[in-house]
Amino acid sequence: MNLKICMPLLLSLVLCLNTSCDKGYQVRFTNYYIEPMDSVIIGNHYIVYDNVDLQATTEYKKLMAGKHSVLMITKSQKKISADLIIPSKGSGKRTFQIDAIEQTVLLED
Repeated sequence: MNLKICMPLLLSLVLCLNTSCDKGYQVRFTNYYIEPMDSVIIGNHYIVYDNVDLQATTEYKKLMAGKHSVLMITKSQKKISADLIIPSKGSGKRTFQIDAIEQTVLLED
């Protein structure tokens, strides 16, 4: 085949596969713990939320697929950790929340 024909076809195929496979998710954090959070760090400083009050919800931020560690630091400097798993296929919005007994859950919005 002619190189002038192959290159645009190959480029189109790569772009199509890249855009259709992983659209990612948007994630936010809700604090139902017993004290405000000084900071919430998701992944290796991939997403950082500061000063999350009691019963407050942050804005959505994009998070790519994979397993991410979550470190929550309260105003009294107590550290709470958890893991967050984002599926490799699909997209949508999720809320990661913590409750008063330190249970965490990822909710589908």
